[in-house]
Amino acid sequence: MKNKTLLVLGSGQIGEACAIRALKEKPKRIILHTLTESEAKETWTKVRRNNTDPKIKIVPSWGNALVTEELMFTSIDKLHSDQSNKNKLINYYYSYLSAELITKSSLYFLIKKWKPDIIIDGINTATVVGYEEDPYSLPRKIINNDNHKQINATDDLLVSNIIPILIRFVQALRQAMSDFHIDSYIKISTTGLGGMGDNLFYTHGDINEPGMSSGILGKVSASGVIYQLLLSLSHTPGFDIKVIVPAALVGWQGVKFGKFRSHGKNIPLVDSENRIKIPYGQPVHPQKCTKIKKYMEMPYVDSGENCAYSLGEMSAITSIGQMECVTREEVAQAAVESVYGSTRHDLLAVTDQIALGPSHIAAVHRAIILNKLREIEINTKTNSIATNNLGPTVSKHLFELYLIMSNCDYSIEKSIKISANKLTKIIDRYIMKKRNIRSQILSLGLPIIFNSNQVIMSEYYFVPSPTDTNIASEKKINAWASAGWVDLRSDNIRSWQSILKKVNKEITSLGKSNVVSLDRSWDKENENNIGELLGFAYSILGGARKTDFK
Repeated sequence: MKNKTLLVLGSGQIGEACAIRALKEKPKRIILHTLTESEAKETWTKVRRNNTDPKIKIVPSWGNALVTEELMFTSIDKLHSDQSNKNKLINYYYSYLSAELITKSSLYFLIKKWKPDIIIDGINTATVVGYEEDPYSLPRKIINNDNHKQINATDDLLVSNIIPILIRFVQALRQAMSDFHIDSYIKISTTGLGGMGDNLFYTHGDINEPGMSSGILGKVSASGVIYQLLLSLSHTPGFDIKVIVPAALVGWQGVKFGKFRSHGKNIPLVDSENRIKIPYGQPVHPQKCTKIKKYMEMPYVDSGENCAYSLGEMSAITSIGQMECVTREEVAQAAVESVYGSTRHDLLAVTDQIALGPSHIAAVHRAIILNKLREIEINTKTNSIATNNLGPTVSKHLFELYLIMSNCDYSIEKSIKISANKLTKIIDRYIMKKRNIRSQILSLGLPIIFNSNQVIMSEYYFVPSPTDTNIASEKKINAWASAGWVDLRSDNIRSWQSILKKVNKEITSLGKSNVVSLDRSWDKENENNIGELLGFAYSILGGARKTDFK
């Protein structure tokens, strides 16, 4: 890597870490390429701050690497809304392969422009292609929309089809690597599930059907397509291709207090005490709420594509048996080692056995971050329970557990000994008294349902979806409550008590040889860490990592 040019595609948190790590190898130039100019310049500033060698040139670059050179600076909205742009994309993705077609590729253009010796590709391709344009949402929208013109429906489907987009990207990569004599290409990919299986409880904040969301399924499918295409290219003589796959939650960018982003926007903070009776046989409508202040604030940690996680979410998703975690610096180290020929973490070399799994270093970092979040919680007197960036179901579980445990002195024994009816009444009074918790729940788009099927809801909620037929019935109300409503009815409290009994049994049965599991599950130090408890509950309910996953 010394005295060579490194092109880092997708300079987000992993790409940035790769660039900073590469500085130690004394390259001649590092090109930091991202989707937008603002992202590129922000990363450029951070990497320059870590550079102590003025001889190393650090250059920002930007544009969409999955389209043509002509469209690389066109916004995603304009790509999909302008018919002329859609026609150009369709022609690019579906025309017969030719040298002329490939040279129109934005990826080919970038490689031709910068002439790198080494490429580290940190673009979150599976998310961009498979999640944001998942395989189901658009077809369902077209099926349910009788007014959608057939020609537009066809075009929309063509420009969002995962496989042709990824095939064209790899074809352009192959030609550019050959034409410009690229030494090696390292792809940092994803399992799509953080090392877990299809027992995954977490999403990127979406939920539209039982099991994994369509977006997650699209992401998993896209990562599989990328892997197989690059595997084929790696078997071609003259091409040094490696794929690194972190099989855990990757990294974090800082612990903060303040406004956070969920689904691309800040969350207005609202509140309501207005309980309404569910109108069986009629549509459920949004309800007017009082705006408390412009945006919701809480302690949170920056974490890649999802922008922010609360203390509850971060501790749940990274707890033992869940995704756990690996640092972005470890991923960067694996990428640099791969440049020098190591196959230790190359998925193409040893599929499944060498995925970059959870690490001790990340576990130590995790403890530091969770402690910082707790300190900010205490200092700001603001609960950090959920941001909805792991989906409304996880958010509702966190709030329900918080309401149960905070009213039982954070004692599992007390929570399972008290009668469900009595605990329900206590929680009912508590939620009406504690405006800060109630407003957090409503502001995140989670209706609150009480006994007698009374509900408090805001103008904005995830479940039911505005596109669904939302005529209320007992069956639908129960389904909605299960998916994304904070359910304070006695039956649900009883269900939680049953789960907590299983948790308690599991904890009390741990022997002295299981000190680590006990320490990380539920002890005095973690007694108010709802996320730790939820992660433990998910694991014993069948939502755990496969223990022999390496």
